Amino acid sequence: MNPNLSTVTPPQSTTLTLHILLERTEEGKVIASVLEEIPNCRVEASTDEQAIENLKKIVTSYLEKIEVIPLEIEIPQTQQIENPWMKFAGVFKDDPDFAEIVEELRAERNLIDE
Repeated sequence: MNPNLSTVTPPQSTTLTLHILLERTEEGKVIASVLEEIPNCRVEASTDEQAIENLKKIVTSYLEKIEVIPLEIEIPQTQQIENPWMKFAGVFKDDPDFAEIVEELRAERNLIDE
């Protein structure tokens, strides 16, 4: 165990729930694999029960060799990236020509909606 992580005590659990995918082949075999939790964990057998049992053995053997620990990482604060469009916000605020165009567009949309 890493001496720098000795203060971290992972929660002790006696069970682990995994999501198993059972796939039937054209030859009548069953392929069992762990979906997300342990990638590349896959077995092939004649029946569902046999495939699940074989998969349990492989996963158990795998879990005996690994350790899962929580790791917290502080994310450095980066400066806010300015939205490039914000420099144009309000540019037509007091422009009477633009206000007239907006009113014409609004009137057209109202006609279409009716």
